[in-house]
Amino acid sequence: MALRPALVEALVLVASSAEEQAEWVRRCRVGPDEIALMFDDAWRAPQGELEGEVVAGLRIIDATFDEMTADRAVDHWSVVALAEDAGWERARVTARGILGR
Repeated sequence: MALRPALVEALVLVASSAEEQAEWVRRCRVGPDEIALMFDDAWRAPQGELEGEVVAGLRIIDATFDEMTADRAVDHWSVVALAEDAGWERARVTARGILGR
C-alpha cells in the first residue's frame, strides 16, 4: 500500500486533535470545511492499489463529510464543531486507524 503524500497529509490533518485542527484553521485563515475539502481533493486523486481496509476507511471519512454537508440543521463547519461534533470525531478516529496501518 502506497498512499500518495497529499493523501497522507490530508489524513494527518483529519486525524489531528480538535485543538490542532482549530489552530490549522486559524493559521491558514480558512474555515474548517477546508479540512474536508483537502481530504476530498487528495482522496479523489489516483492512488494506485490500496488495501481494502484502507479504501473502506477512506470511504467512511468521505461519507461522514458528505453527511455533515447534507445536514443543514447543524453547523458542522465551525471551529466549535471541531471539538463537539460526532462527525468530526468519527472522521478523526477513522483517519487515525488508517494511518496506524
